[in-house]
Amino acid sequence: MFIVVFAPASSAWTLVSEDVHNRIPDLRVFRIGGTIWNGEGEIQFRQFPPSTLNWRLSPAELIKRTANLHLTATGQGHSLQAGATIGPSYGAIQSLQGVISSNYINEVSEQFGFTFSGEIEIQEINLSVDNQWITSANGTAKWSGGRILLNTPMAPQTIELPPLDGELYLRNQQLVLDITYQQLVVMQIVLKKGGWAEVAIKGRMFDIANLTSPGDSGPDETILLLEEKIL
Repeated sequence: MFIVVFAPASSAWTLVSEDVHNRIPDLRVFRIGGTIWNGEGEIQFRQFPPSTLNWRLSPAELIKRTANLHLTATGQGHSLQAGATIGPSYGAIQSLQGVISSNYINEVSEQFGFTFSGEIEIQEINLSVDNQWITSANGTAKWSGGRILLNTPMAPQTIELPPLDGELYLRNQQLVLDITYQQLVVMQIVLKKGGWAEVAIKGRMFDIANLTSPGDSGPDETILLLEEKIL
């Protein structure tokens, strides 16, 4: 009973660290402390600022080979909390909520040529996966609006945007994020099963940014389409 209650989290991490690294090679874990029931670790994904991850593990469902956790992640420019369920062949994030500052995302977005101000409020996001791909997703978020700085080949350009809303959902095995203004889509981000992300910027985005859209394009027409492999 003593061993079960006070089992160090670092020992448990040693058993699974290789498998986690193989599945998520861009995730780095700096330290693990506490017990498997109540512990913390320092983690970092790619070039994003590191997070202090705290967890509480409930023993109630372990007899069914299911782990139920409560997670919090805090650090430079972000504070998030969620529930999580992990089984032998599936996983889920429930009620992800919190705030992500522009400073957090700008650490990575700057290398793609843009930075922005304000913050993103994640109201609630639910996501489930199996051994193959995402099986369900839904959620909403809000961006406070503000200034976006674009580094163009000619010269840096600044645009001002109003607050925008985001809706996350799964469609035809693709994870979709609709970014809307007054319930109309201005940008759509799609993550495909092979790890490719597609960003479609609509003509309406040019209108709310007070920019001249090219040609005779309409507000619902895709003016700019970007694609990159991110996973």
